Amino acid sequence: MKKFFQRRTICSLGLCALLLVPQVLMAGSTMGKYQLIEQWQTKRDLRVPESVLYDEARNILYVSNINGKPTEKNGRGFISRVRLDGKIADLKWVTGLNAPKGSALFQNTLYVSDIDQLVAIDIPSGKITHRYPAAEALFLNDVAIDTAGNVYVSDMSADNSVIYMLVQGRMTKWLYGPEIHQPNGLFMEAQRLVVGNSGDGTIKAVDLETKKITAIAKVDSGIDGLRSDGNGNYFISDWQGRTSFVSSSGQINVLMDTRAKKVNAADLEYIKDLQLLLIPTFFDNRVVAYKVNMEE
Repeated sequence: MKKFFQRRTICSLGLCALLLVPQVLMAGSTMGKYQLIEQWQTKRDLRVPESVLYDEARNILYVSNINGKPTEKNGRGFISRVRLDGKIADLKWVTGLNAPKGSALFQNTLYVSDIDQLVAIDIPSGKITHRYPAAEALFLNDVAIDTAGNVYVSDMSADNSVIYMLVQGRMTKWLYGPEIHQPNGLFMEAQRLVVGNSGDGTIKAVDLETKKITAIAKVDSGIDGLRSDGNGNYFISDWQGRTSFVSSSGQINVLMDTRAKKVNAADLEYIKDLQLLLIPTFFDNRVVAYKVNMEE
């Protein structure tokens, strides 16, 4: 009988050790024990997958493929559809993009950032319906949408650290200033926008009405993917290869670190009902799915 092993990362009081264990990645802390158990991985047919998004209504995943360099306007970027068993349903479901990154859903429209514009895709037809240019944008990244359908897009470039908002068909600068520097991951949470502010390595919350900014946790790293676990805590990814769990009190636990393998961890997704964490590996050309077990 063959046994298959994966690396387990055990962290306690800031110290980590790697062990070879059967198919489980684990991080321990005073809060409890967190396990990532690999469920599946796609074939390496994807091309620089930057983000993954779950469409609950259609039970499908959308994966943004840069297919080149992150700021290259080559027209080769595309969106894939992947089933929840890891099988690629449509590799090039939507084409004609440049370097698509973050995405978000509202009704029948998929919004995707694409360097300096926001692209709207009609989901039933799989056709691009609108392109909204963002003035002065250099590196549009993540996308989030509030309950009213307002679309927010981060520009993580150092020279244009802005969060844009789509208003009446136009991209306007919604938030910028000294507290917002290189914003990356976005997550809409009730009446506030949670921002992975990579410039100072801090997760911040922005009140949608007042724009008051409060700090949630100091991470001291890039913050690419940012998703809630549904209980006031967050999963985050650092593009270099770390995936972490951040508690509501600000405690950080590294669940997985693949930097030594040169495997990235880009804009992740979490499906609460399935306890499934989905991580696109960027240059490694896969999406990998992990079951999240949390034991108190």
